[in-house]
Amino acid sequence: MSVVSFLVNDLLTTPTILIGLLILLGYILQKAGIVKAITGTISAMVGLQLIIFGGSQFSAVFKPITTAVCEATGIQGYIMDSYAMKAASQEALGDAFGWMAYVFLIAFAVNIIFVMLGKYTKVKGVFLTGNAGTAHSQAMLWLIMANFALPSMAAIVISGILVGIYWAYSTTLAAGVVDEVTDGGGFTVGHNQQIGIWFFGRLAPKLAGKKSIDCEDMNLPGWLAVFNNNVTSVALLMFVFVSLFCIPLGIDGITELSGGTHWIIYLIMVGIQFSMYMVILLQGVRMLCSELTASFQGIQQKLVPNAIPAIDVAALLPFSPNAATIGFLFCTLGTVFSMAILLVTGSSMMMLPGFTPLFFSGGPIGVVANKKGGLRAVIICCFLLGVIQTFGTCWAITQIHFPSATGWSGMFDLSTVWPAVIQVLRFIGGLFGITV
Repeated sequence: MSVVSFLVNDLLTTPTILIGLLILLGYILQKAGIVKAITGTISAMVGLQLIIFGGSQFSAVFKPITTAVCEATGIQGYIMDSYAMKAASQEALGDAFGWMAYVFLIAFAVNIIFVMLGKYTKVKGVFLTGNAGTAHSQAMLWLIMANFALPSMAAIVISGILVGIYWAYSTTLAAGVVDEVTDGGGFTVGHNQQIGIWFFGRLAPKLAGKKSIDCEDMNLPGWLAVFNNNVTSVALLMFVFVSLFCIPLGIDGITELSGGTHWIIYLIMVGIQFSMYMVILLQGVRMLCSELTASFQGIQQKLVPNAIPAIDVAALLPFSPNAATIGFLFCTLGTVFSMAILLVTGSSMMMLPGFTPLFFSGGPIGVVANKKGGLRAVIICCFLLGVIQTFGTCWAITQIHFPSATGWSGMFDLSTVWPAVIQVLRFIGGLFGITV
């Protein structure tokens, strides 16, 4: 178990180390020389760490705001958030939680095998986002154990195979769209919305209209021209959005949330922080992508033909910062609209928005929609995304069979593809009498 623990807890789930090893291997296979191998590896690792840091800080800034607003409004329900899903699945699995490590290793092995057999499977993506991978492993194990009466070994193996197949094909589906968005960045996405990226990549061109407007090329007149600058537009738009979101708190509530800082200063600094983390992300993506493109050719040529690294979805955000922000805003509007429908129809479930599915699905899919269809596509796609994620989470919640669960991921793939797979498996399992 010590070897398994090292692989899962230290190596494979630490994406910075894993990416570093792959970059190093790529340069060694190219015989690039020791200096280039070392400098390229460390540059890529620092770049990925900047991406991870910037992405995590987005959530760190917004999470306490969401919690405070929910408490102030008295709204109770399921939280659409990856961290809520991880906590709930760990509680639901109990003593079986440790099995997640075996699920992860099986999934990673299946993914690699499918890539190595790419001539027949047509698979290219190698899932390298360890934090998302462990969440997938425990969530799938939870779903399988909650829905089927299976021996523990069968549950582990089936869960691992399903996750591995999902990693292999979802990252490959997203690869073409990501390559277009990043102008040949040399990577694909490995997170929670790869199939969503592919789906909206196909839908967005149909929504472009007669004259497509690129979010990054909008030349606004007069004083609105300040929004033509990416750094400025992110800061100002997030200031406005957070200010509106915090209205239920009132001035006293915002002051308390800020830890005593004047409420105006606090709201301004939230906007500035968002823009700062976007700049950090941009720098990280530049550092990582340049090394990935150069080094991975060695792995593709000498080891695994056509393999593509699948990395954190945050890597897409800097390729169209304005579209990412607009996508986040309209994904939020779509979610609020869906919450209103649940409220009006007297639904027994209420979905509460978490920052992660709003920004890390809405933002990247906004980037994709902008590249494929411009501003109009961003608005429609991301509003629709908010609706799909909300009602899809309702669907997923019905399958976890754990009343005390705090929530579910809420991100596109886990709210559409995953519950669809479980629904199909339940039908098959029902034929053999193994459904719970």
